[in-house]
Amino acid sequence: MYFDKQVSDGYMEFRLIDNPQEMKEIRKKMKTGETIRCSFYEDKGDFIRAFEPIPIIKQYFSWVKNIVTKWDWGLSTKLEAGRPAFDLIKERIPTTMTINIIALIFYIPIGLTLGIIAALKKNKSADNVISVAVMIMYSIPGFVIMIMLVMIFGYNLEWVPSIFPAKDADMAVRIRGMILPVLAMTFGPVAGLTRLTRAELTEVLTSEFLLLARTKGLTRRQAVVRHAMRNSMVPLVPSIIFSFVGILSGSVIIEMIYSIPGTGQVAIRALTKNAYDYNVMLCSTAFYATISLFAILIVDITYGVIDPRIRMGGKK
Repeated sequence: MYFDKQVSDGYMEFRLIDNPQEMKEIRKKMKTGETIRCSFYEDKGDFIRAFEPIPIIKQYFSWVKNIVTKWDWGLSTKLEAGRPAFDLIKERIPTTMTINIIALIFYIPIGLTLGIIAALKKNKSADNVISVAVMIMYSIPGFVIMIMLVMIFGYNLEWVPSIFPAKDADMAVRIRGMILPVLAMTFGPVAGLTRLTRAELTEVLTSEFLLLARTKGLTRRQAVVRHAMRNSMVPLVPSIIFSFVGILSGSVIIEMIYSIPGTGQVAIRALTKNAYDYNVMLCSTAFYATISLFAILIVDITYGVIDPRIRMGGKK
């Protein structure tokens, strides 16, 4: 049934072999155990039933055609053999997106606040403390932080579950189960956003137009809120959107560590040596690529929303 499906999908071709010389060579290979790559042969005595792959470029176009015309991403061959690959990814998307969106909601205000404080208190004790903390947070990978959090708060203190709760667990337990992955995913982005906010806001605060605004009678707070923040947001907003893609990519390893039933865990399992599940790999790759392309589109749109000069330039 599997090979018949491969033929109908356009990945393999079927033929009956009755040429004595060719049958002899195939039987010799089957007897000696020599690997016949990606092919399947069934000896019927008088003939051999052969399922053989077509050229890879033709397989690719058949794969694209099946997706566009039938939304058929193929069947899983290893993880859950015979099940549609897209169903494996689809049922795990809500879990992955929920955790990543919560992490995004938490890290944006924290990163912006720390960056603004560091910029306004430049070269003072508050700025120095924040800079040191940012260096430490930025240097430690997310999966290392995740392991430390699980060991301390999951196993030693037992404040939160040591693995991600099941779907049928109590709501309170499920909420507690999201604390550790969200924390692990926010450390790096908070550090990056804080550093970028500090750098951009510091540059704007020393610009000539802000000095002109102060000389016209605006208070420091009015100048910062009305002018400095608006101008510093031009490079910040795209970086925030792109950081969501970075969080999504970083959650792949964290999902494995914390046993989160998300798309990242499926992608890693599909990449296991000697157990490759190509259809699931392609489907998960397409999912992450789609998120990245969507993020790029949002970034292009936000440039015009934040900076009116870009919109005016587009009308000329």
